[in-house]
Amino acid sequence: MTHRSGRPCVAGRPADNQLLLAGEGDTRLAVIGHCSVTAAELAATAARVRDPHQLDRLGTAWSGSFHLIALIGDRVHIQGSASGLRRVFYGSAGALTFAADRADTLAALLDAPLDRSALAVRLLHAVPHPLTDRTPWRNVTAVPPGSRLTVSSDGRRQTVSRWWRAPEAVLPLDDGAAALRQALEASVRVRTSGARTITTDLSGGLDSTSLTVLAAQEQASLTAFTMDNPDQADEDLHWARKTAAQLPQVNHIVYPAQGLPGFLEGLIGADGTPLPFEPLPDEPSSVLIGAPRMRAMKERATAHGSDLHLDGFGGDQLLTSHPGYEHDLLRSRPLLALKRLRTLRELTGFAWGPVLRDLMDGRSYRQWLAAEATALNHHGPPRPPTSGVFAWGNPVDLPRWSTPEARQMLTRTLRHTAASARPLAAARGRHGDLLEIQNTGRMIRQLHQVVATPDFTPASPFLDDQVVHACLAVRPEQRITPWEFKPLIKAALADVVPPELLTRRTKGNGSLIAAEGFERHRRHVAELWDSSVLAELGLIDPEPLRELFRRPYSHRHHEGAMLVVIGCELWTRAALRTAAAGRPNGHCPDGLPDPKTTEGKQR
Repeated sequence: MTHRSGRPCVAGRPADNQLLLAGEGDTRLAVIGHCSVTAAELAATAARVRDPHQLDRLGTAWSGSFHLIALIGDRVHIQGSASGLRRVFYGSAGALTFAADRADTLAALLDAPLDRSALAVRLLHAVPHPLTDRTPWRNVTAVPPGSRLTVSSDGRRQTVSRWWRAPEAVLPLDDGAAALRQALEASVRVRTSGARTITTDLSGGLDSTSLTVLAAQEQASLTAFTMDNPDQADEDLHWARKTAAQLPQVNHIVYPAQGLPGFLEGLIGADGTPLPFEPLPDEPSSVLIGAPRMRAMKERATAHGSDLHLDGFGGDQLLTSHPGYEHDLLRSRPLLALKRLRTLRELTGFAWGPVLRDLMDGRSYRQWLAAEATALNHHGPPRPPTSGVFAWGNPVDLPRWSTPEARQMLTRTLRHTAASARPLAAARGRHGDLLEIQNTGRMIRQLHQVVATPDFTPASPFLDDQVVHACLAVRPEQRITPWEFKPLIKAALADVVPPELLTRRTKGNGSLIAAEGFERHRRHVAELWDSSVLAELGLIDPEPLRELFRRPYSHRHHEGAMLVVIGCELWTRAALRTAAAGRPNGHCPDGLPDPKTTEGKQR
């Protein structure tokens, strides 16, 4: 897309059928991604739009997941999605502003170095808002989800403004279910329209089952995949077969979990160095640990002719609500809140003391974040325990392998951030919901980046903005209750999913696969810490990690923070290697280790 002068305005290589352009007068529009708008509708919109605020409603008026770029007069307006699945980044080269949908693309264009303090933030298991939007590159800034970047006519100034706001949560369950059904049907239809081969996940859970059933209504034939988990306690295959039996047009493929790379498999080569990751996500991510597994699943789908695969990612976050709603409910409807809390205690066995401290805490988000910064560098008696479940966020705790320097950097970052931090919403529950959705959007975006190719597109309809909007419009005390699992999706699709599935109360997990994979591959992966670039950067002490890898697997010690540091180590090595390869002299930026030299120490 060009300016009126003929100079380029937008350039890229979108996948087939994922680009639509229209122009009328001084307005030009580009839609990139999956979107329900037709060429005629986009042209009519371009004829009407004269002000950027007219773009606000388009993100949720159209189904799908997409970027919207508008050239109105001489100004460029760029927006992604409210869920964070579609992002926008910007930076400056000289006085001119550039924007991209990938942070690493922009970093390469601007010759931006990695930011060591940003990498220290990425060692946290739970990164607090707004640091979740901080990129690992200097001079590369993320536009928050639901916001728009506007670049001035001379390209020298930029502003960021909100185009999306969460709806008021006022709909009763039945009305919300009807809106969700309509949004999901539209999201699936956007992907299934046209001559293409679609595959889906059919895990046996409510989320993927719902999408498979809706896709089957749109497709004459459909292939659905279910992994057979060796864990005897996992009932997913049982429920998936019940669904498939009612969908004669679905080709149901069941494959053993042993047919995929195991947990931690495919990360380290025979020489003890990390295998190359291509493509790489544009920020540190534990997604890299599962990349070999996800790519094998993608190859299985493409072997059946798939060029688009539907998954149920995002359903868990949208169809439940953040526990912080109990903090809000205690102040608006105390009797109902106490009834729910008693039931939650019976189900989870939580201790009243830490929970009551969270529930009675009336601090603002800024005060809470400032207190977390103080506690991070506190050397006195330990602070009273809190659950963290009903707080503004999880406690900000660095893992024990973090260095004192990393702790000091993070403390400074938190204090500086807390001085001006604002929550995503005034109430804890809504803030927690929005943060969880954005975190999921970021993670699934990274997963899509490692498996997407020009001829294969992964899609997560639950993270479409219309679907997000529909779920958040439902009263939170009805969207989730201690007495029923995911009542909203059950009400939305009760007439199309197998009736027995609506009574399911179990949920499978991969703990057995993780334990077996850790035992099989831990010695190889532990070699990472003998030549760690994070250690070279002064961010981690390898010895506690070596000790952790000598211990037998347990969910408590070998999930969470361990996966975060492995993902950060693998990503930083690959990013430094890419940066060095792209420089004329082949050297890394000043102050950052050369991965060739670091790995050479081990060899």
